[in-house]
Amino acid sequence: MKKIFKAFFTVTAISVATRFISFIFKIYISRKLGAEIMGVYQICLSVFMLFVSLAASGLPVTLSRFTAETQATGNIRRQRASVSTALLLSLMISITVCTVFYCFPSLLNYIFTDKRCADLFIILLPTMITTSVYTISRGWFWGKKDFFIFSVTEAADELIKIIMCGILISCLGGVIALEYSLAYAMLISDVVIAVTLAVLFFVKGGRLASPTLSKPIIKSATPLTVTRMCGSVMSTFISLVLPSILIASCNLTSAQATAEFGRATGMVMPLILAPSSVIGSLSVVIIPEIAARNASSDTSINRTLTKALNFTCIVASAAFIVFAGCGETIGTLLYDDTAVGSYLAAASAIVFPISINGIVVSMLNSFGKENQTFISHVIGYVFLVAAILILPRYTGIYGYFISIFIFHTITMIANLAFLGKRVPLTARSSLKCLMPVGLSLIIAIGVRIMSKAIMPIGEIAACAISMICGAIILYIALALLKMAPTPKAALKMLRK
Repeated sequence: MKKIFKAFFTVTAISVATRFISFIFKIYISRKLGAEIMGVYQICLSVFMLFVSLAASGLPVTLSRFTAETQATGNIRRQRASVSTALLLSLMISITVCTVFYCFPSLLNYIFTDKRCADLFIILLPTMITTSVYTISRGWFWGKKDFFIFSVTEAADELIKIIMCGILISCLGGVIALEYSLAYAMLISDVVIAVTLAVLFFVKGGRLASPTLSKPIIKSATPLTVTRMCGSVMSTFISLVLPSILIASCNLTSAQATAEFGRATGMVMPLILAPSSVIGSLSVVIIPEIAARNASSDTSINRTLTKALNFTCIVASAAFIVFAGCGETIGTLLYDDTAVGSYLAAASAIVFPISINGIVVSMLNSFGKENQTFISHVIGYVFLVAAILILPRYTGIYGYFISIFIFHTITMIANLAFLGKRVPLTARSSLKCLMPVGLSLIIAIGVRIMSKAIMPIGEIAACAISMICGAIILYIALALLKMAPTPKAALKMLRK
């Protein structure tokens, strides 16, 4: 567990720093571009990520598991073959997609109604090839448990993107249109990091061999890839259908509907996904660790998974208290948009199913249960489509958040059922996971009342004081339940 904690701390520290920088950057971009342009970006990216997921979604996860298993068994020849196979498959798909759209750009007219979306898509298209190199290389480092390079390269990618975007906006604003600056910055950063990772791969002892593992790689990666593609299809579906529903049912103009969509997907959801910086770090550490232990028949897996679930519930509970208790103030302070704050408070409950589902999916993938995660997501997508088509007609943009909550809840329940067959959870451990959730519901009400009561002292002060009080109360409650270490024990863990 000490080794896992050290790796988790390394990944989390770098990931949190990266997400914080990215978050500040997104606030800057959101203010600079405005809600409508953010909506245009979200529509374009939802389609673009559909093709990226085809080339670079299931393969990196599969490669990390193959690398961890072959590292544990000492089969380095098979490891090199798996890297070559995954890279070849990813590049073949990426090059094919790029060739099709560069030769027939008019195809985009059937996908996008806004020309700006098509232009952004063409700018971003070469990043498919660099993404193949980027994700496969990181997948190898992931499986080798070299979490420092795995995390630092992601941070470097974000920093380069921010620097380049700043240069393009401030120095080349008269040459490059403002709405295209971010796309060019993403392209440049992807090229730099892909080349860097390729060099590091060989420097760290990585080698390629004959790509002889097509069948097992494809068999393992296909369910993951199809699952991610379904997610991208759903994002595309929502980005094209939701604004139309808002226009027809809520009497909004096209610009207003796009702005509402931009607020929901480009401003609120990044905040809701913020806890994934911590939980995602745990997922990164767990997948190769469990894969290696499973390959060597280690019996300590159950205890590790239970602790991971407990930790995930605690992080999600803390995030819920912040969003539900001070959502309106946070939205106003960050985006200078009162609507964003209202949406954030209303959507705060999504953090529970989205966080728990994320860690459970990682656990199932670690056991090679990709087919089960695919089935659970298909079930969830059926409900998501129905909810998106119905709810926004009566509740406006709030219907989007309700639909996302329904999707992740149903998927989470199905995945927990599949995990229970592999790692049975006792009633006691299940109840322990639910305790932080129940506590957060009560504490969030108190934080919300407190923040409103002391608002005359100033928004920032009221928000900070309320959140600190909520954090202290949650920590004390968890310490009494023996779910959180004492201050002395926490310091001891950090020193080690």
